[in-house]
Amino acid sequence: MQSIYICDVIDIDEKPFFYILISAGCWFGVEFSTSRINQSVTFFESANQLVILKAIKLLKINNNIFSNTKRKVSLLMNLRSSINSRPLPGWYDDVKFGIFIHWGVYAVPAFGNGSSAEWYWYTINNPGEDGGYAQAYNNKTYGFDHSYQSFAPELTARMFDPDQWADLFVKAGAKYVVLTSKHHEGYTMWPSAASWGWNSVDVGPHMDIVSMVSKSVKSRGLHMGLYHSLFEWYNPLYLADAASGSPPTQDIYVQNVLLPQLYDIVNSYEPEVIWADGAWDQPSSYWKSTEFLSWLYSSSPVKDTVVVNDRWGSECINTDGGFFTGGDRFDPGHLIPHKWENCNTIGNSWGYNEFESAANYQSTQTLLQTLVNTVALGGNLLLDVGPTKEGTIPVVMQDRLLDMGEWLSINGEGIYGSTPWRVQNESTSIWYTYNTTTDAVYVYSFTWPWDGILALESPIVTSKTTVSLLGYANEISFYQAGGEPNGLVIKLPFLTPDEYPPHKVYGFKLTNVK
Repeated sequence: MQSIYICDVIDIDEKPFFYILISAGCWFGVEFSTSRINQSVTFFESANQLVILKAIKLLKINNNIFSNTKRKVSLLMNLRSSINSRPLPGWYDDVKFGIFIHWGVYAVPAFGNGSSAEWYWYTINNPGEDGGYAQAYNNKTYGFDHSYQSFAPELTARMFDPDQWADLFVKAGAKYVVLTSKHHEGYTMWPSAASWGWNSVDVGPHMDIVSMVSKSVKSRGLHMGLYHSLFEWYNPLYLADAASGSPPTQDIYVQNVLLPQLYDIVNSYEPEVIWADGAWDQPSSYWKSTEFLSWLYSSSPVKDTVVVNDRWGSECINTDGGFFTGGDRFDPGHLIPHKWENCNTIGNSWGYNEFESAANYQSTQTLLQTLVNTVALGGNLLLDVGPTKEGTIPVVMQDRLLDMGEWLSINGEGIYGSTPWRVQNESTSIWYTYNTTTDAVYVYSFTWPWDGILALESPIVTSKTTVSLLGYANEISFYQAGGEPNGLVIKLPFLTPDEYPPHKVYGFKLTNVK
């Protein structure tokens, strides 16, 4: 990537302008503080080439203005560095564990076989995606002439209790929640004026789901976020835009649907996470990501606390965003220099799939292991639940969440507010974190060695070192390994069944080690 330069000062109709060259890509906006600069600059993106931006008009030009502007522009340096260098609000890095909620019309058929249930409308129209299972099921169960829209009235939410949901999330140890405001089907979970007749107030529950969940979640001290699909599979405005060219030469859908919806959910509900999705078909320039995110960061009611992901254009994933998501269930496998998130599922599907069996659900131990290695590598875990059409969270999902909360109530001090240690792991079953508040290193072992000896290679013992087993009140014996400067051997206590920490992921606290 190239740096940003002020490359020339010229007169156009006797009015001086600066022109700036930047390396193109997904741009999240820049705010120039000098009052002499027109701040309504439109940034243009184009893949893999330098482009000339719209001129920044100066009302007056002199050496001081030039120096001030040059200094501010030089702070930007590389385009993508400037996007990603916006300070991440501290709350997001501290919370570590959140709940994802996929809920929409797809909860009515609740079917997926080789595909996620929330893609039902797409798979019944594209049988090659899942071998034809969804289409065959749909035709047999509902008939050839049954439209997807006919499912919406059956999304009754008759047992929906947002307070009950929020209480469950608190008990799970989650610190933030991200709800689907709109998935690719285009159905919105709030009364969007841009989705008349196809939203949760006009048809289905006749409730503003986004408002109800937001209020319950926020009232319990959790951070609230919203997932929003940028595109819609079958919106005729989007299909017309996409057919106009590659990239599209018109943006009727963006101007009349997407942007009004994005501004609406931010102004109406003030989410602290905007979790974009569905941007893969078009570049960020089509989605007007620059325009929206520049406003979000500078003028929105959540400008100081909001975080966004990296799905704002086909070129943005794992490149541009407050946090990276990679693909779904992202695991970089090593420490990376940018904040990231692992969005994951308890079962195979994101939306509720009533055809999943017990074998399709991850065990509590597997979920906890995922949480630990995600946090050890600097990430957050966003764990998904898919409510039913009645508005209940399946019992098996509740059980997993309650197990997570039980474990976190004992082991959370090495999770919440932690940072990666100098060594992240020694094997796939030994992981480390560090917490500046307690000034302690935490070791998480996925096994309890049969011989009662847990040998660690990385910690350096000092004369003041202490070791404790989280959730166990008595002292733990240890010694330095073989006289080597590195190495700590923990002698595990003999425990009764009632004394064993739950769920077979064992946390140890080490103080005064190097």
